[in-house]
Amino acid sequence: MTADFVIPTPEEVGDFYNQANQLIIRFQGGSMHYGYWTGPDDDSDFEQASDRFTDIMIGKVGARAGDRVLDCGCGPGKPGVQLAKATGAEVIGISISTGDVELANARARTEGLQDRVRFQHANMLEMPFEDDSFDHVMAFESIVHIPDRAAVLKEIARVLKPGGRVALTDFITKGAPPEDPEERQALVDALASWCSAPLVDVADYPGFAEAAGLVIDEIVDVTEHTKYTYPKTYQPMYDYARTHDDVPPEMARLLEAAPGEEAMKWVLEEEPTEGVIIVVAHLPE
Repeated sequence: MTADFVIPTPEEVGDFYNQANQLIIRFQGGSMHYGYWTGPDDDSDFEQASDRFTDIMIGKVGARAGDRVLDCGCGPGKPGVQLAKATGAEVIGISISTGDVELANARARTEGLQDRVRFQHANMLEMPFEDDSFDHVMAFESIVHIPDRAAVLKEIARVLKPGGRVALTDFITKGAPPEDPEERQALVDALASWCSAPLVDVADYPGFAEAAGLVIDEIVDVTEHTKYTYPKTYQPMYDYARTHDDVPPEMARLLEAAPGEEAMKWVLEEEPTEGVIIVVAHLPE
C-alpha cells in the first residue's frame, strides 16, 4: 500500500475489538463480518445478508455431525453457533479479544449449545491445540488482521487433520491502486481504523497455501455481493453521529478515517479498490 501503513499487533487487534465489538455488532446485524447481497435489488437488511454469508461459509466448510471444527477468529460467536446448529458439529472458537470470547460464550449458552460450542482467548499464530486436532477450520474475516498470511495458514494446517478442509475470507486489492497519494493514504487509513493488515493480491494465495502445505480447492471473488457492506455499515453511523451528541470514541475514529457520506455512492458505482474472496483449501492425506 504505502510506507505509512502501521502493522497492527495482536494486542492492538484485541484491544480494538474489546472496545468496538458492541458497536460493530449494532451496525452489522449481530455479527462482525461482511454481508452477502444477491445484487442491487436485494433489500435484505444487514442481519439477513450477514447470515446468508455465514450459510455460504458453512457450506464451504463441509462439516458433518460429530466433526470438530475450529472457528479461527470467532468474533461474537454467531457464525460458530450457526455452524453448530446447521451441521451438528462440535465447535471450538478462538479470538484475540477477551470481550469477543465473553460475548461468544454467552451466545452459546443462550442457544443451549454450551455442551458442544465453546470459545477461548488465543492468538491465531500460536494456537493452544495439539497437531491434528480439528476436522475442519473456518477463518471468517479474521486472517485480514495478520500480515503474514502464510504463517497463519501454516498454523491452521498444523491443527488440521489430514484430509481436513479450511474455508476463509480475505480482503484483496482490486485493479490499480489510486494514483493520487492522498487517495492511497486514505485507503490505508480506513483499513488501519479497523486494525486490518495490508491487502493482499489474489494471485498470491496459491503460494501462501503451498508454503503452509495446503492445496487450494477454489478461490471465489465475492466482491460484487459484499460491496454493499460499506454503505450499510457507515451510513447508519453517519446518521447516528448527526443526531446524537454521545458519539462513542470508537465510532468517531472509524468515521474520521472513512471516505465520507458522498463516497458511499461511489463505492457502489465505481470499480472497487478493495475486494473480498472466499478461499477453500485442504490438507492432503
